[in-house]
Amino acid sequence: MLLLLLACGAPEGRLEQVGYRDGADGGSTNGERGNIKISEVLWSGSVNADGVRDIEDVFIEIRNEGARSANLQGWFIIQDGTIEQTYVIPETLWVEVGEHVFLAKKTTGCFPEPDGILEDLQLPDGGPFRLTLRDIDERLIEPAGSKTAPPFAGGYDYVRSRSMEKVELMFGGRGSEPSSWHYYTNAEVDVPNNDRMAEECKRNTLASPGRPNSPDYSGAYSTGSFE
Repeated sequence: MLLLLLACGAPEGRLEQVGYRDGADGGSTNGERGNIKISEVLWSGSVNADGVRDIEDVFIEIRNEGARSANLQGWFIIQDGTIEQTYVIPETLWVEVGEHVFLAKKTTGCFPEPDGILEDLQLPDGGPFRLTLRDIDERLIEPAGSKTAPPFAGGYDYVRSRSMEKVELMFGGRGSEPSSWHYYTNAEVDVPNNDRMAEECKRNTLASPGRPNSPDYSGAYSTGSFE
């Protein structure tokens, strides 16, 4: 047995999962479940300073909680519930470790400079929806919401629209669990997290596109335990 091991010698390089893509060739990467998460959804549309609501002005935010950067080009967002539709991220979209990116329907509303565009993006106004993120090889990465229950958070109160934000947990926090989500809150912090929104929309559209999420109603930015 010892002779056989010596004959084999040291393995060359590191063994990776089947079909591993690192994006070194400029193409897409793939992911591991739970590393890339849907972290915010504005499904209730935007509201400008004049109180005019645009139900089509919506976005989906994604956060990288993994240990390596990822190119999301070619990844899938599968929507089921009130609306059944599959979106494919069409262009190169790198998200670095710990960073947030967001995909909007258009650039002519309250979010003029999104990281990516999904022109056919349509989210139900209060109806059940579940968004399932899959990588380019169609591996399940992260679900968000429920296809049978109303949205876990967010909405429009006839004055302001609020996004559905993921609690930025240190550990765990499944997107399919209502307890993982909260309404956007007005955070009194030195660095604003709504600076990627048009100025005329900040008063009546409460969201944090492409930025860390606001604290939950307990005031905590992150919770969880080592268990």
